[in-house]
Amino acid sequence: MTAFYSILKRYVPIGLLTIIVSLYISTINKQQGLFADTPSGEEVFDIKFSNGQLSAKLKNSPLEKVLKEIMSQSGARIWLNDAIDTTVTMEFQNVPIREGVRRILKDKNYAFLYAPNEIKEGKLSIISASKSKETFTKIKEAPHKKPPQKPVPPTAKKGKTKKEKPPFEVLVKDALENEDAGKREDAIIALGESKDKKAMETIAKALANDPSEDVRLSAIDALLEIGDKSVVEPLSHALKDRDPWVRESTVEALGEVGGEAAIEFIKSALNDEDGSVRELAQETLDELNAKK
Repeated sequence: MTAFYSILKRYVPIGLLTIIVSLYISTINKQQGLFADTPSGEEVFDIKFSNGQLSAKLKNSPLEKVLKEIMSQSGARIWLNDAIDTTVTMEFQNVPIREGVRRILKDKNYAFLYAPNEIKEGKLSIISASKSKETFTKIKEAPHKKPPQKPVPPTAKKGKTKKEKPPFEVLVKDALENEDAGKREDAIIALGESKDKKAMETIAKALANDPSEDVRLSAIDALLEIGDKSVVEPLSHALKDRDPWVRESTVEALGEVGGEAAIEFIKSALNDEDGSVRELAQETLDELNAKK
């Protein structure tokens, strides 16, 4: 610091020199003093969520722990297709939750969903290397909390018969007319698992018209389950869905189906108003071209 001061003193007027040195010291203190009151290597973990705003003070905090806490407080859901075994060190105050998550996951491949008017479980789906796992986190105590709509059934034991699915006609009716979004979603999933091409019309209607984003997302998966090239047409209509996450899922689905028709629809997503959709469309096209 003395050498730095001596060099500047020789060439810079004293008034300006004082300002420069003050700014230099201030910058160093800001960089080094963010967590100066905590020992090196010690974890700082403070996350607060209120009215759509996220605040965080983190030092050496495990990323998975950070994401679980954000989802627990907000009810948001995060899908992470990247490494989870890392730590986070940063601080910010009262930023929109989407911006806060973006800062935390700035170098990760992820998708984020936050519905402020709905009370749900937060969901973190992590896919890393050749193994995957899903971690569900419950919201902290809140009034009128809904139970999970689709509890994961226990593994069926040998000797026990599986619960029979409702008849096809009942599933069709539930998928389009049931007032419970969870039951509509269950019906859509069951129709997809049936792999019956007759179900495509019903699933396509749900994808185009259902008010629930979860149902529309499940409809995309259900069309893929049927496993027929003709699903490209109903999938393509979802590229105009009002929710960018549905449009992203549609691009991914079209990439899985493949073929020239799917590629043309993916190209149209390059003009999507959402940057994440455009980026995913380009990545998907690059992957498909690489396979040719």
